[in-house]
Amino acid sequence: MSTRTMAERLAEHVVAAHIVDDELSDQIRLFMLDYLAVTVGGIDRLSAVAARTAVDTEPSQTTARPSAIAGTGRWASIEDAALVNGITSHGLELDDTHEAGSMHPGVAIFPAAFAYADSHETDMETFVRAIAVGYDVMCSIGVLVGAKESYHRGFHPTAICGVIGAAAAISVMMGLDRTAASHALGLAANMAAGSLEFLANGSWTKRLNAGHAASTGIRAARLAQAGFTAPANYLEGRDGFLRQYGEGDSSQRDLVLSFGSGVRETSIKFYPCCRYMHGNIDLLRAIHDEHPELSLDSVTLIEAAVISAGAALISDPPVKKLNVQSTVDAQFNMPFGAALALSTGKATVDQFDDAVQVASQLADVMAKVRCYTSPRVEAAFPGSWQAEVKVHLGDGTIFERYAKSFAGSPNDNATHEDILDKAGDLVTPLWAATVFAASEALTSRDIIDSTRVLVG
Repeated sequence: MSTRTMAERLAEHVVAAHIVDDELSDQIRLFMLDYLAVTVGGIDRLSAVAARTAVDTEPSQTTARPSAIAGTGRWASIEDAALVNGITSHGLELDDTHEAGSMHPGVAIFPAAFAYADSHETDMETFVRAIAVGYDVMCSIGVLVGAKESYHRGFHPTAICGVIGAAAAISVMMGLDRTAASHALGLAANMAAGSLEFLANGSWTKRLNAGHAASTGIRAARLAQAGFTAPANYLEGRDGFLRQYGEGDSSQRDLVLSFGSGVRETSIKFYPCCRYMHGNIDLLRAIHDEHPELSLDSVTLIEAAVISAGAALISDPPVKKLNVQSTVDAQFNMPFGAALALSTGKATVDQFDDAVQVASQLADVMAKVRCYTSPRVEAAFPGSWQAEVKVHLGDGTIFERYAKSFAGSPNDNATHEDILDKAGDLVTPLWAATVFAASEALTSRDIIDSTRVLVG
């Protein structure tokens, strides 16, 4: 392990003269389209409406309100725009996922970067590099802390690590030096917050966690730019981030930083629910499609392997998961997702939006779902998220399926067409094509301005 502190290594990574190659740039532009689609596609969520109502906005860009509220034609302060856009983008549960860190980098980093770019001239090369660095920092810290550990302590990884990633991205856009960048990340670590208590009653705080991370990351970088200082050992110190949000022992893991790795290791989601559910939904949809003659009455048991790190999110306690009272309850519910996939062959936004009624119709099937721990799935985690299901019939037939990766993961990459189709479904095909073409046309010398990209 390096003799330099983690803070020193992170700061050096933030200020380094990284070169963005064409492959990485293309991937970031695709992730940008995905972020914009889940944001604009989610503007009618009640949580998004409430967030917009809570902040001061204007119908045109002004010095006091320089940053766009995505897809609305309204403008807000930099931090308020990041807050609202982060909340909005996380509402559909369709945003990208870094599986090894069990977090959603796009909804913390893009809202911050777009809000800042609206009021500060930023060329496209700097913008893309800032996004890559933000993903690197957020994802590497997430892996260092450990999803299982942070979940065990009741913390939401996107929230607690996202604020540091957002601060890193804004530090790049501000052109902070190494000392100031270190302070920015340390201040962000000090202000990190976000719990998992939303699971108790289906509330909206998970969405707030993304917006809080984006806006607070901006605030941390602005404080550091003004000379505000942070602890030197904000990660591994006696009372530092690792002790607060993980198990406090970094001796078993090291901070691994490689430019572009955060983006390259991040997955795209195709279902509006917790990523831990996706692999099993894929497999059960396949069984549905392969056996159109299958009668649900003949099914006696549906077994779904759940990665133990995510069990507290999607399968525990089992009895509570059978009581769906909100969309959020369904978004973190393997029995609901399994019953939905095997019964209908789909898992759509509309079905999750209508989750209470859908769950009442699927109650008998949900009661047949048993979540279990699979040795081979556990052995692959966190490096690879795998899936395993078994559908038992009354005549003794068992349909068993296994996948080494989830669709949209780095081992099964989403294509341009996949993301365009997803964006088209969430907004309109014309919107998706227009935004994609606009982002493709931006060169390294262009000034990035969200009003040029957030069209329609």
